[in-house]
Amino acid sequence: MVTNNPFPKVSIILPTYNRANFIMRTIDSIRSQTYQNWELIIMDDGSDDNTEEIVRQINDERIQFYKAGRIGIGGKIKNLGLEKACGELISFIDSDDLWAETKIEKQVAALEQYPGAGFSLTGGYNFRKLNEPVDYFYKQREGMKYGNMFISFFSSELPGYTQALMLRKECTVLTGLFKEEGSFSDADFIAELAYHFKAVILYEPLLYRRLHDSNTSGAGWKRGYEEGIVLIQSYKKKLPPKVARDALFRLYMNFGEDCLLHKERATGIKKFFLGWKVRPFSIIPFKKTGKAILWKLKNN
Repeated sequence: MVTNNPFPKVSIILPTYNRANFIMRTIDSIRSQTYQNWELIIMDDGSDDNTEEIVRQINDERIQFYKAGRIGIGGKIKNLGLEKACGELISFIDSDDLWAETKIEKQVAALEQYPGAGFSLTGGYNFRKLNEPVDYFYKQREGMKYGNMFISFFSSELPGYTQALMLRKECTVLTGLFKEEGSFSDADFIAELAYHFKAVILYEPLLYRRLHDSNTSGAGWKRGYEEGIVLIQSYKKKLPPKVARDALFRLYMNFGEDCLLHKERATGIKKFFLGWKVRPFSIIPFKKTGKAILWKLKNN
């Protein structure tokens, strides 16, 4: 995977749908990068606001705008962008998120430093107000780690955000592209990269992920959990049994907790029970179930 080009071209794929209120800030964070050998491929998923008008006003030959029509499938939109990408390296960003100005430079340098790595992930944080982090992806916020990250991914030690990802385009020859069904295609894509290739993790927060009421990730929350369970099941034979069990257990516990937050207590209790079936000697599902029942009794 060694490249002879010290400044390889980076293709940035930006899917968007009705993000006129945010997309200019996102593009500004790309144009402000200290590393300048990039192309930005904007794939518009049938926006009916003035997203296109805003983008067309920008005078930068590196920016390409494509109208894909309304597809509504994140994996398919990204794949259309990948088909148009000319760079040796690929990055992704959502049209409401931001990058630190050194994000591309530091990931390119990391992949040059570790030629055996097929991809890189950075740290970051979620925010609602600019420069006011809600929570960070990692407790560690400096340094790097290189190696096989497949087990780490299923141990919840890596976030499944493609906005933090940079990969060598040649990796897709082995991994294939994004799955074009379901909302968990990003996590599945990163899991497949981690299964086949080593990675270099930069713990520094270089991605700023915006939270707001219209986040795509916030819609269909239940479907996301269900697809997460399918993802773990699909890699079950490739994982140590304990890692697979622990991953399923965590997902069921989180699923149940989210059900309680959405006032679906019966469903939440069912998810805690499924978690108990995965780890029958754990007392955690009983505690959470008891808490849910007591809450219901107090509020009847």
